[in-house]
Amino acid sequence: MSILLVILTALVTDTARTDLTLSGHFGQGTELYEGTQIGGFSVEAKSIYDITSSSRIFGEASYHWEDCKQTRYVDNADYRLVAPYWTVDSVGGDMRRETYAFYGGYRMLKNHILWHAALQFRAEQSYRMRDPRAKNKVTDLRVEASIGYQWQQYALSLQAYGGRYKQNNEIRFYSELGETTIYHMANDTEPYARFSSNNKLSYYTGYRAGVGVQLLPTTGFMAGVQYDWFRFKKELSINTQVPIAALTTHTLSAQIGYVATRWRVTATAGAELKRGELYLYGDNANNYYELLFIVPNYSKNLVFAHVYGDYRLPLPVGDMLFAAKVNYDMFLQRVEEGVQVQYTFPLKKRYSWLVRAQARLTQFDNAHAWQVGLSTGLTF
Repeated sequence: MSILLVILTALVTDTARTDLTLSGHFGQGTELYEGTQIGGFSVEAKSIYDITSSSRIFGEASYHWEDCKQTRYVDNADYRLVAPYWTVDSVGGDMRRETYAFYGGYRMLKNHILWHAALQFRAEQSYRMRDPRAKNKVTDLRVEASIGYQWQQYALSLQAYGGRYKQNNEIRFYSELGETTIYHMANDTEPYARFSSNNKLSYYTGYRAGVGVQLLPTTGFMAGVQYDWFRFKKELSINTQVPIAALTTHTLSAQIGYVATRWRVTATAGAELKRGELYLYGDNANNYYELLFIVPNYSKNLVFAHVYGDYRLPLPVGDMLFAAKVNYDMFLQRVEEGVQVQYTFPLKKRYSWLVRAQARLTQFDNAHAWQVGLSTGLTF
């Protein structure tokens, strides 16, 4: 919900501008799936252009590269999204990820009626250079739209989106010493024994949708509520594609906050419900699997909360931005705390240079992990 809220807020309040940013980060992984050490960089370009006083186009593009050392257990990309129906091996190893993301659309405000339409696309590949050589390819496409009414400093908006998700997961072995067993999980801790052996190619295909209502200010109180739905099916490639599991995720969240000229604070709370189904088959006859039952086998409820605040301090030359956030996951008993400091220095005419430093600390299971990041860029 917060991503769409930031997007819609930008559509109402941000002035025409272009941002070019180069960022780097380094730190520790918070879970075995992330690895013991994470480092990477990203480049990003954002632009808002006013065609007329009432119409605007906007867009952004980014590339992200990341190297994760000594990942364990899970061989999937988007491992939180497809949990618990992972593809798993017992060896692990370093994993690299590359992500390309694009977002763009059109907005119009006329006679107090505000509407926008946009397209969002993400392509990702993650891969390992040593056996077991996991390789994932992800495509994630969304189409979104909103319509609302603006009066004084407020805009009330109704939004909706829909999308399609796909992940191809493949594991290869090049070593002459043999292969390790590949497991396809039936829940958090147990593999699907029937299909855990040499099935190295699987597909995750799904659909997502969401609706929400937002009250957005230039200054003043903000509020919103959002519902998100996502369902995917996991299939194995065994001459034909054999579905083995499906998962449906429902997420309901609400947000309140206040926006002032120099500062902003928001609080978000929500619940996520995951419901999984396992496909049970009869005997295999000529590579044909007869479906006997689809049984519910997984249920997990998650409660989460986020708090965010920032303050902009004008200086004789440029300005400073201070921001802080706290994310709390009640089910996993995990707390994430982050701080950010940004300095923007004016150059000539409408050009500005910025530098941003970030730090994050995650506490979980009587342990902790840290990450730091540094960014620089131009705004014009």
